Formats: sequence, C-alpha cells, structure tokens
Amino acid sequence: MWDQLPELILIRIFRNLTCEDRFNVSGVCQVWRRGVAAPALWRSVTILIDRDLTSGFPLATLLAGKYGEHMRSLELAWSRPYVLSKETRNSANVRAQEGVDFLTALKVKEVQLKEFILTNWYFGTNWNYRGKILYALNRFIGSQNSLETLSIVNSNLGVTDVSKLLRAVTVSSGDGLKSLDLRGAFKDWQIPHNSSKYLRHLGRLHALNNLQLDYPSISNQCLLNLANGAPNSLRNLHISIRNTDHRQHTIDDSAWQTLVSACPQLTVSYNIVNISHFEDMSYLLQPSVPMARFQMYSGHVWEQSRSRNFRSTVGLLVTYYSSTLVEVILQLRNNREDLDDLLVSMLQRCKLLTTLRFDGIIRSLDTLSEILKLQSERITQFKTIHVRPRRVNMQNREILSDICYRFNRGLRDQGVNFKVQHPGNSIFYY
Repeated sequence: MWDQLPELILIRIFRNLTCEDRFNVSGVCQVWRRGVAAPALWRSVTILIDRDLTSGFPLATLLAGKYGEHMRSLELAWSRPYVLSKETRNSANVRAQEGVDFLTALKVKEVQLKEFILTNWYFGTNWNYRGKILYALNRFIGSQNSLETLSIVNSNLGVTDVSKLLRAVTVSSGDGLKSLDLRGAFKDWQIPHNSSKYLRHLGRLHALNNLQLDYPSISNQCLLNLANGAPNSLRNLHISIRNTDHRQHTIDDSAWQTLVSACPQLTVSYNIVNISHFEDMSYLLQPSVPMARFQMYSGHVWEQSRSRNFRSTVGLLVTYYSSTLVEVILQLRNNREDLDDLLVSMLQRCKLLTTLRFDGIIRSLDTLSEILKLQSERITQFKTIHVRPRRVNMQNREILSDICYRFNRGLRDQGVNFKVQHPGNSIFYY
C-alpha cells in the first residue's frame, strides 16, 4: 500500500521527518527514493548542528551533494544556547567542526540561497572551533550572490563578528538583500551603534526593504546611513526595546525626519518590553517617527516611587501618530489610571487603526457603549470585539446585558464577532 501512494502524499509525509530520517527511508524502495529526491522537499531546510550533524551520520557531504542544488532557504541553528562546561566543550568542538564541514560542502557545491537564517548562535565560552565556524560562515555568505533574506536571531555575537558577516553579505548580495533581522544578534553588554564598521556596512545595503533590530543597534548616524544607503527602498523598520537594553543615547527628531524624507513609504514598529514609566518612554516617541505598530508589554515589576503615567504615553500616541497608527497593543498590568477617554479618542482619531488590544482596566461600562456605538455607526471597522470584564456583579451584569441587547444584532449584521468573555481584564478590537 505504501509504495502505491502518490508522490505528493509521500512528500507531505516526508516533510515531517528529520534530514537523517529522510535519508533512511530513501532506502526502503524506489518509490520512496523518488519521493525523498523531490526538489520541493529540500527547498526549505532546517539543520540543528548539535543534533543533525553527528559523527555517525555524514550529513554534510550527503545532503550537499544530493540535494544542495534544490535548497533556497536554510536555517542553521543550535538546539539550545551554548553555555558549556569544561567537560562538554570537546563534544561541542566536534559539532562545530561538522558545522564547518557542512558549510564547506555547500560552498563547494555552489549552493545559492534566497534565505539564510542563523538561530541561537550563543558562544558562552571561547572554545576552540568558534573562530573556525564563524570563518566558514563568512566564506559561505560571501559566496551567495542571490541572497534576499539574512536573519541573525539570538546569535549573541560580538560587534566585530556581526560586522564581518555584514561585510560578507554587502560584498556578495548588497544590491539584492531585501530583509535583515539583527534582533539579539549582539551581546547584551555591547553597544553596536558606536561601531563605524557596523554603520558603514548598513549603509551599503541598497535594496533593503525590511530591517529588524534592537534599540542599542540604532542611532542618529545609523538612520542617516540607512537614508543614504537605501533611499526609496526601506519600508519596514522594526525596533525591539527591552528594560535590559543600553538606552543612554537618544535619537534626534531631525534624524527621523531625514530618514522619512529619503524613504517616504517607511513604517516603524516598536516592541517595548518591561518598560513602564513615561520618563523612560518619552524619548522614544519623537513626532517624526512614522509609527504604524506600537506594542507595549509593561510587565509586573516597576519602580513604585514614581508614577508610570500611562496617560501621557497613550496621549502622545494619539497626538503624534493619529494618521499612521495601524496596530496598538497595550498590556498594562495593574494599571490604576483612568484611560477610558483616551481609548475612545484613539478610536475616533486614528482612522487607519485596524487592531487595538488593551489589557488593562476599563473604568466605566459607558466606555464600552461608546466603543460599540462607533462600530455600529461604521466609524471604526473592526471584525472582532471581545470583552473580558474584570469582575461581574449583579449591577454590571445588568448593564452588560443591556449593551448586548442594544448592539448585538447590529454588529452581527456587520459581520463583527462580538463576545463578552469570562471575567478577566482585557478588551480586544481587531
């Protein structure tokens, strides 16, 4: 029965196998061998260096030799961040050598990728093969002439190492690279925006369309280099900001103006984690930032000697970005401020807003009535409205029932998924 399955069905099954298992099943019969050899099965490949590249399984030469020509997307990762004790370092060196062999085999086979992803390249110790595998990476990236996407996620490398990778990609694919992800690429204690080499290489990516990085990786000079390097090309800039990031430097509004002038279709996304106080937020919210997506996760810990002043933060969002905001996510744990009027104002003034997720406290159910009225009058265009009351007693149960009676039918006629959920403290619009 298995040898009579159509090839497309076999391919769907084989997609769920590891590379080693695919090699093993290819020896079952000729039908399975043809199924494993299907080019579609090898377009996108994920290799875990410390699991897939083992001494007993010479995957490097086999995979590159048989199927390398079909690869277009490759993720090369460690299964866990490597903080190695002395006794396990020798085995890590063996795995790293196999990673070098794999990259060398791909280069010899002249494999050309569209997408290359590095994940969890964490070197907690300066063990022997670290430099060798990074050297092999640079040589392989330098041989890629058609690379469009490079992602260095959570690699936790030094500024010099990342700069070398960027140099390799600018030499080989600088005029074709469209997407670059540097989130977590640098060690936490290093401040890459001061590096002249890093900034110079960013300015040489002339086709860059999408850039994702952490706040310590940007500066006034970084924005100016992007404006000079990718004018009219850069469209999406995603900035992640954490409370552990080095944030002693600020970015001038004039630098944002220069970047926006050079890249008129640019949209900016902020993802802010565990930063609560307005004083720590205000320098990020410059008027010239073309803010499209703002995500703020305040967390549970904050300095209680000063107010978090969420009103000022939300007020700036409405004031500065009413013509650009598309998505707002506010996870404001234990907030005690009255933000009802600002939420309604945001819905009224932000005409492009398609997603609002507010995890906080709505002080009055009248606010919910106003929100549903805006939707029923088609001032807002949400497809889903879910409400989770913080608590339900006899009084607000009656109010909620009245609200549902007044708006439920009209919202249903508009195709809106309206639901009052179990008690919690969230209200979602999207």
